[in-house]
Amino acid sequence: MVFGTSLLYVRKIVLALALVAMPLAAQSGLGVVRGTVVDASKAVVPNAKVTLMSTTTGVTKESQTNAAGIYYFGAVQIGPYSLGVEAQGFRKWESTVTVEAGQTVVIDIPMEVGSLQAAVEVTAAAPVIDTQGGQVSDVKDALRIHDLPLNGRSISNLFDLTPGVVGGSGPRTNGMKAGSTEMNLDGISYVDRFGGGMARVQPGLDTIQEFRIETAGSAAQYGRPANIELVTRSGSNEIHGALFETFRDNADGLRARQRQDGNTSAKLIRNEYGGWAGGPVLIPHLYNGKNKTFWFFDWEGLKIRQNNYATTGVPTASIWNGDLSGITDTSGDKYTIYDPNTASGPNSTRLPFANNVIPQSRISPYAKIFQSVTPTPNLPGNPWIDQNFQTYYPVITDQHSLTIKIDHTFSEKDSISGRFTDSPYFNALYGGKYGYPPPGCTNCGGTGELDSTVYSQYIRWNHVFRPTLLNEFQVSAHRSPTHYGTLGDSTNWATKLGLPNPFGVNGWPTVYTDAYNFLYYGGWDGDNNHHQNLTAFEIDDGVTWIKGKHTLKFGFKGRKEYNNVEELQQAEGSHGFYANWTALYDPSAQAATAFTGSGFGELLMGLPTALRNQYNRGFFYFQQKEIDGYVNDTWKLSSRLTVDLGLRWDHWTPYHEAQNRLVNLDPLSYAGFTVISPGNTTIDSLPNIPPGVLGRGSSVDCRG
Repeated sequence: MVFGTSLLYVRKIVLALALVAMPLAAQSGLGVVRGTVVDASKAVVPNAKVTLMSTTTGVTKESQTNAAGIYYFGAVQIGPYSLGVEAQGFRKWESTVTVEAGQTVVIDIPMEVGSLQAAVEVTAAAPVIDTQGGQVSDVKDALRIHDLPLNGRSISNLFDLTPGVVGGSGPRTNGMKAGSTEMNLDGISYVDRFGGGMARVQPGLDTIQEFRIETAGSAAQYGRPANIELVTRSGSNEIHGALFETFRDNADGLRARQRQDGNTSAKLIRNEYGGWAGGPVLIPHLYNGKNKTFWFFDWEGLKIRQNNYATTGVPTASIWNGDLSGITDTSGDKYTIYDPNTASGPNSTRLPFANNVIPQSRISPYAKIFQSVTPTPNLPGNPWIDQNFQTYYPVITDQHSLTIKIDHTFSEKDSISGRFTDSPYFNALYGGKYGYPPPGCTNCGGTGELDSTVYSQYIRWNHVFRPTLLNEFQVSAHRSPTHYGTLGDSTNWATKLGLPNPFGVNGWPTVYTDAYNFLYYGGWDGDNNHHQNLTAFEIDDGVTWIKGKHTLKFGFKGRKEYNNVEELQQAEGSHGFYANWTALYDPSAQAATAFTGSGFGELLMGLPTALRNQYNRGFFYFQQKEIDGYVNDTWKLSSRLTVDLGLRWDHWTPYHEAQNRLVNLDPLSYAGFTVISPGNTTIDSLPNIPPGVLGRGSSVDCRG
């Protein structure tokens, strides 16, 4: 039995019929330039030579109108172009056009009778109002991306400027839930599969040339109801670049901010810096890549230094030495601590420690270890009811993003493009998260750590078989390993603290007492250790075929996901010290007498109430496949009517666990509680199961 939805797979077929021409730009964010060449009488002009040249790179593409007068340029890099048409018996036609991310630019060209030596020049031939398509879309170009105010240089902060989109990095479009909006960078998904938002480390802001958001009415090649296409920059024939730095520092109180302790301004040092450059590949005396080979490089860094104000009650040196004479509650009620070694009689009657002081001979070495991972007081007051410790724990954030991109044109028929991005992120909180370690401890509990890296790469090959048959092929990969927990997740703290560790795991154990004003509600705690490794490989191919008045586009996508999860809840241990040993038993109430006993005193003597180690969740290696195909026909019936037909098929497999570690109860053998697992697998044969889970020499049959 496999855990998951009862549906074996989900198939979606979308048939879109519209009396407008839908855009056929690939999900890579590249554009399309197409149209019809006609004469003064509106008759089509076949066999006309059409030339499209990038004014930044000098790369030229040539096409030829077919018998229906239609020309087509696919997989067009975004940017400015010059468009020219030549036909025997007509004057040469020239114009400029700008292609935006994912845009289909349709320019129907009227030719005038005359000599080729005479030219008709048209400025900005693209229509001001886009009538090509039923999609609702919005484009942010490089100028707006870099001129709009943006705190933090996160590109996703600009998504909310599009009507119908809210949520920033976790966009919810037109009221749909997070995860319904696809986000592609150069054609590869940047969606975090665990949360539905954008990848945990976003691409550098200066790498993005444009992005396009389609909130409704997307064409058949799109598999989501809403889509965001981001396109990285490319080099040009001229070497361009820029450096930047934004530095903000109020560490010395130079700017008023929230005063967390009532006196001191909160620390904030923020430094954003980096630079980008791009141009042709030039190797003196060996290679001149102008009009042919281009490079782009971007590196962006971020450093943030802050302090996290924290205050709590901590034991004094005398308390660690056994003096519990000050133990009281906020109402002034005094507590009495009883000696468990004096218990006698059927009701375990005990004698109190003199003056609530535990003798030094009874203090366990175990307590001294815990004292070493506990801060010392720096404020006056009774720690049983007052906060006698305060500090500022450092908060550190380091992030950078590296992107390298190469574009090369072999000929008018073949071109390739490739990009590699490496974006690591590290955040550390040195105290105040489920605990209060001594200042300066860099691997204690009560700390927080989040480190994540995004690796993204693709290579794309565009090939023109003939002017009416084009192919765009891309392979890509995306990996995002993430760890979050404490700074002590690589330390065997259970063994260092003298606690049981039957599973041999690293990390900070949970230890609590009933001294609820101490530390974090009376205990030493820390976040659980988590690892999430998201990996995806993808193949995309799209073919465009112009046949008469039909522009056919069909293609497929194959995507394989590997989502590796490790989460061991409380495997390090979850232990308690409460007033069981040092309280006085009241037989009439069958409970401890009020205001007697101290769990912290029992910790001093090394007398736990409960020692527990849990082994749950553990390791899972989820795998899933996504396969889809589509076909789209743009049929130009006349100069005023175009019909667009689209058909799409999607297939998602259910999640599969690579090692068959998803188990469940067999309802057909409920009386026997037989635990079954896919693949005729036994529990003791599964990887990463510590011997302590099964017991020495045991073998549990877990076959279905």
